[in-house]
Amino acid sequence: MAERRKKAYKNTGVNIIRIFRVLKSSAEDGEGFLTVSEIARRANVHKWTVSRTLDLYMHSLVDVVQPQELEALGMQVKLVRLKNPDMTAEQVVNYLKMRSKIDS
Repeated sequence: MAERRKKAYKNTGVNIIRIFRVLKSSAEDGEGFLTVSEIARRANVHKWTVSRTLDLYMHSLVDVVQPQELEALGMQVKLVRLKNPDMTAEQVVNYLKMRSKIDS
């Protein structure tokens, strides 16, 4: 049986750059962690898309914290920030190109 590859949605690359720019701006402004909802609002991308994109494509570029105290109350909140705030959009694109070659 042939191995199934994860298929990227049509706008995945654009969404990654939008999310990256929001996180980069947040880091430059000294905001620290942002919620997925706030990233979605600023990037004009649906929350589900932001969460999925972070999990599948950007996990090695970001720090994600899920406070246990909130989970105990039934709230699932992801707090996100860039691991390396000095990273550029060009470096993100190069990373994604390299990763797609490895995954194929």
